[in-house]
Amino acid sequence: METIMMPTRIARLSRYHGYPVPWNVLRGTDGTPFFTINDDRRHCRALREKLCPLCGENLGRWKWFVGGPGSAFSPNGWYLDLPGHHDCVIFALATCPYLVSPRYLRHKDMIPNPEKLPPEARVLLDETVSPTRPEVFVAVASSGIEVSQNRVGLPYVRPQKPALGYEFWRHGSRIAPSAALVYVRQSLGDDSWQFPREVVEGTTW
Repeated sequence: METIMMPTRIARLSRYHGYPVPWNVLRGTDGTPFFTINDDRRHCRALREKLCPLCGENLGRWKWFVGGPGSAFSPNGWYLDLPGHHDCVIFALATCPYLVSPRYLRHKDMIPNPEKLPPEARVLLDETVSPTRPEVFVAVASSGIEVSQNRVGLPYVRPQKPALGYEFWRHGSRIAPSAALVYVRQSLGDDSWQFPREVVEGTTW
C-alpha cells in the first residue's frame, strides 16, 4: 500500500477505534458511526454548499470523484458519492478498508445493527449500483458537478467535462493507466476498449 500522510482537515475529525470518522457518515443513537451508510441530511448539505463529504470543509475549485470504471468511463456513468478534496480522497483510497481490501465485504461490520439506527434515518438502496467491489478505483477531477435525481431520493452526480485529471488505485496503491487498463476493460466488459485521449495524453491536474 502507498503511504499517504493524513490531511490536517481529516485529522480534525472525531475517531472511532482509532479511525477518523468521515463527516458525512451516519451515526447511531449511541454515537456509533455506520461507515457504510451516508447521512442523507449531510449528503444534501454537502452538495448544496459544495462541501467535501469526507472532512466537511469547502471544496474549492478541484473536485475529485471516486468510483469504479463504470462511473468514470461509461457514457451513462454516475456517482452516488459526492466529490472531495484531492488529499482527502487519496487518503481514503490508501487507508479505507473497503477501498483497500478485496475481502472487506465479508466483514460483519458491513451489516449495521438496525437497533442503533437513529429513528429518523433512511437507509436507501439503489439497485442500479453494482454489488461487486471494483478491482480498480478511478479518481476523476473536475471543476464542476453535474446533478441528476435518481429513483431512491438522493441525487446522482458526475464530473463536468472536460475532466481535469485521472488517477487509478488498486488495493491501496496508485497504479499507472497502463496497469489499470486490463481491470477497466474487465469492468466494462469490452476487451478492446481504450482510454479516452485525455487519459493517455495527460490533463491539467
